[in-house]
Amino acid sequence: MGGALDPVDVYYLSDMSPADKDVCSRSLGDPACTAHADACPPRQRFANPRTLNNHTMLGAASTYEGIKTSLLYIGSQGYRFSWHVEDSLLQSCSYLQAGASKFWWFIPASERPLAERVMRELMDPVVLEAAGGDVRTVLAVKACLWPATLFPARGVRVGFHKMEPGDFAVTGYGVLHRGFNGGPNVASAVNTACTAWFSYAMEHAEHRRNKLTIHIPFEKLLVLAAQKLAAGEWWSGDAKTRQASEPEQFQRDIKVMVSYL
Repeated sequence: MGGALDPVDVYYLSDMSPADKDVCSRSLGDPACTAHADACPPRQRFANPRTLNNHTMLGAASTYEGIKTSLLYIGSQGYRFSWHVEDSLLQSCSYLQAGASKFWWFIPASERPLAERVMRELMDPVVLEAAGGDVRTVLAVKACLWPATLFPARGVRVGFHKMEPGDFAVTGYGVLHRGFNGGPNVASAVNTACTAWFSYAMEHAEHRRNKLTIHIPFEKLLVLAAQKLAAGEWWSGDAKTRQASEPEQFQRDIKVMVSYL
């Protein structure tokens, strides 16, 4: 913010609780936070047959809170989430359960290199230097609330979606997105990995290696996928059915497995 200001702690807004007396809100676990979350082992929630990742390859990975298990978001009016891509460039699936509308902006994965170039050119040099010159580091800590109008003015395509209660919003691999709440609401979200994710996982791993923790062990998933394929199976159903329904995506996964392994 500037050298004249004292350092402040900034929390990811979805982790905040409104139970504080000063109405400023604090993250769970912060000494100033009066709210307490009931203990619920991840495996207990993951065992629920309604959990989306029972049907994707992430079901074979370790359990990571908020990535392969759903998070519940109690949203306040005006709450905003920053521009970001999902961990390991996974897909995200968000469901608006009740309350006011949620508004989204999306930048297609094909436009992401251009969007990152625009951000690199316009970002405060001090911020960029602190991130080691890497725009994705700024995106990873969800600290960029730039207006969506900034990108179309510089040739970047941006999509818009108004999400109503009962709607799902699914972002593809590597899709930049941000948004805000039109009022108080309740939503839930989870990350998923479907066909053709392997190549995106490799891109993320190469870029983030030695920089940030990589939560999803895609090397393990590649080996397991190869073993399933040798048995004529795939992550959801049999391999022949998957190949028939998504031939190009399926062939993409095969090429990645062969080249990497």
